[in-house]
Amino acid sequence: MWDTTLETDRKQKAPLYAKAEIADYWILDVNQRRVYIFRELGLEGYNLEFILQEDATLSLIAFPEIEIQISQIFR
Repeated sequence: MWDTTLETDRKQKAPLYAKAEIADYWILDVNQRRVYIFRELGLEGYNLEFILQEDATLSLIAFPEIEIQISQIFR
């Protein structure tokens, strides 16, 4: 089942965050226990989108020394 909120966050909100120059935009997919990451601002929005699964580790752009285990987000 596709979550309509997830689609809204990806297709409608992500371009707005990019336009506001938010460098690091995350969407938590609580149904699939994964995180969508949007980075690298471009003229038309984000140039980079990737999905991290529950077993991955995420680093913040602003604080690269901080690492977050995705599994810890979905306890």
